[in-house]
Amino acid sequence: MVSLEFTYKDAFKAARLGFSPKKMWILFEGIFLAVLGYSIITYLAYLSSGWGIKEIWQQYRYIPLPIFNPHLKWYGWLIWVLADLYAFFIYAISFTAISKITFEQLRGDEFYEIKEAWKFARKSWKGAFLSPIYLIFFIALLIFTGMLFGLVGRIPHVGQILTALLGIPLFAGAFFIVYLTIVLLVTFIVAPAIVATTESDTFDTLFESFSIINDQTWRFILWEFILFIIAILGTLVFGFLMKYTLHLTKWAIGFWQGPRGWWNIMWNNAHWYLYVSWLPVEIGKYFPSLIVPFKFISAGSAGAVTSFGGFLLGLIFYAIAFAVVSYGLSIWAAGQTIIYTVLVKLKDEKNLLEKKEESFEEVVPEAKEEVKEETIEAVKETPKKKKTVRKKTAPKKTTTKKTTKTKKTTRKKA
Repeated sequence: MVSLEFTYKDAFKAARLGFSPKKMWILFEGIFLAVLGYSIITYLAYLSSGWGIKEIWQQYRYIPLPIFNPHLKWYGWLIWVLADLYAFFIYAISFTAISKITFEQLRGDEFYEIKEAWKFARKSWKGAFLSPIYLIFFIALLIFTGMLFGLVGRIPHVGQILTALLGIPLFAGAFFIVYLTIVLLVTFIVAPAIVATTESDTFDTLFESFSIINDQTWRFILWEFILFIIAILGTLVFGFLMKYTLHLTKWAIGFWQGPRGWWNIMWNNAHWYLYVSWLPVEIGKYFPSLIVPFKFISAGSAGAVTSFGGFLLGLIFYAIAFAVVSYGLSIWAAGQTIIYTVLVKLKDEKNLLEKKEESFEEVVPEAKEEVKEETIEAVKETPKKKKTVRKKTAPKKTTTKKTTKTKKTTRKKA
């Protein structure tokens, strides 16, 4: 069982708890499913907007992102929103599963299974997924209501005066929208941990998000900053280790590759697939170099077998990149579980790690005592019944004696 001090020091334990094969595998599966579904749906969005598959592939490779090249029609944007919702749904389920494993680990169960974590996350998806969605709809409704006052201002001679008189309520409503946006960010971060530790529904998850940001504002902000730094450092360290692992692999296999240089060609082709073209120039140039230690070289001329091998190797590069990202996200998810558990202890004076254990210990002895009392009463009642039966039968014997005596007296008289 991992002991907590219920201070900011507990946030540093996220790096150790995040380095877990079970948690990293869950996030690897989640990232793979999210990217696969997102890419397919986004490709459909581009195809519906008049793009060709070859054009999309040359521009974005595996993961299209229309933010930096927004040439979509309105229905293409709607399809892209569906892709984002799908990716967010996978995020909510995956992070809930990680938080559940971390919570059970904090309670002493080191062997909590991946299957059970996925089962719990799928059953409790509403609290982690719908709570931010409800806030987004409510914020959008408030913004739309504020936009309607622009129509009021168009009323001749009166609209401008009414808008000016309603200035204070309008500014108050705008400030409330800003506040709800902050709560939305908190809910997006903490909702999986809330659901995993308390098994709460959508309303309870929203209530806890408001409670955290209102009661523990500075602790939450500072501890989240500490956790963010830890997650970034952990990702960088793991990424550099993977970088030199691939460097060793490239050198070892290429040592006897022969004069054709098939391994270098296949490596460069695979690296071309990894290029993230939708990022800004400098970031896109150096972002994958955290994993692959060489400059970008476009796909060179090679045979069909070597080209297909480069394609498969490019997929492996993406898998390695997902593994690196999964460690950083595992640190983040485990840290959210720790931070929420500590904040609940500080603001509500309630230890979530002992809640279920205390309830279990209270219920079981009471059940045992009730069974004992029932058996004792049953044992006490059974002999009483026998005694009552004997007492009732006793008078019958006396009556028979009396009858025999009366018969004898009558014979004597006769």
